[in-house]
Amino acid sequence: MRGNFGKKKRVMRSVFADVLEIPEELALDLPKITLVGNLNLNVENHKGIISYAADEVRLRVSDGYLIARGSNFALRSISKTDVFLEGEISNLAIVLDMKGDGGVLSDADLAALLAEEMAEEKADGEPPEEA
Repeated sequence: MRGNFGKKKRVMRSVFADVLEIPEELALDLPKITLVGNLNLNVENHKGIISYAADEVRLRVSDGYLIARGSNFALRSISKTDVFLEGEISNLAIVLDMKGDGGVLSDADLAALLAEEMAEEKADGEPPEEA
């Protein structure tokens, strides 16, 4: 039942955003993610940096977190709600936090999640999408 309430709440917020002519991602508290090739990543409306290294950045977003992996990362700008990252981005994942515990996804968990997705795509007979 709770899931249905959440869906109705999002629909109401979407209509509200349309009437007031404000960006839908702000009304729905969603991140706006802009990826330019594999060299620049801009995330607006993030909820905080979980971790940062030259080869991986993890950001908290409204319903989970975003993981960018690659090399030579440099944070070009950062504010309370926006992050601009430069570097070679080889992998970008958005992971929904269904438990709501805000936990960090370990490398093993991420590998298992990606393997599960690939197995499902293979079972469906569809080729995996390229990032």
